[in-house]
Amino acid sequence: MTTSPVRTRTPAHVGPDPGRYTLLTVACVAAATAANLGLFAVGRATDAALRVDPGVGAPNHPVIVGDVAWKTAVPLALGALVLALIARRSRRWTTVVTIAGAAVAAVSIPFVFTGSHDTVTGVLLSGMHTITGLAYVVIGLRARMSAAA
Repeated sequence: MTTSPVRTRTPAHVGPDPGRYTLLTVACVAAATAANLGLFAVGRATDAALRVDPGVGAPNHPVIVGDVAWKTAVPLALGALVLALIARRSRRWTTVVTIAGAAVAAVSIPFVFTGSHDTVTGVLLSGMHTITGLAYVVIGLRARMSAAA
């Protein structure tokens, strides 16, 4: 009778594989940022107003290229960090946080649409929020695949 070695998960093996998870996160952040900058370029090319009246702050807030870039990249990177930390402990909580992040993105879509000065700006900003939300879900799914049970 032969025995096969049993591989157990120790705390060092729990959580997303750092190499793959980091690569996927960087790719998702870069792709979402590039896509959102592409939508911004479409807005500039179509003479969209690219102004919003946010719920908090001064009205007539201009949407500028720097805002689009950092307001895509930073929340995604922070969300990926939170997911990586949570995945080390619990698959269930990784799923909950992924769904919560997707819900925040989904809830924000009507607000940016109604706060925009014109329909084109509303559609573009809604698309940007959708792209960022989808990138977060992809990152969350990868974190969940390697999360602790």
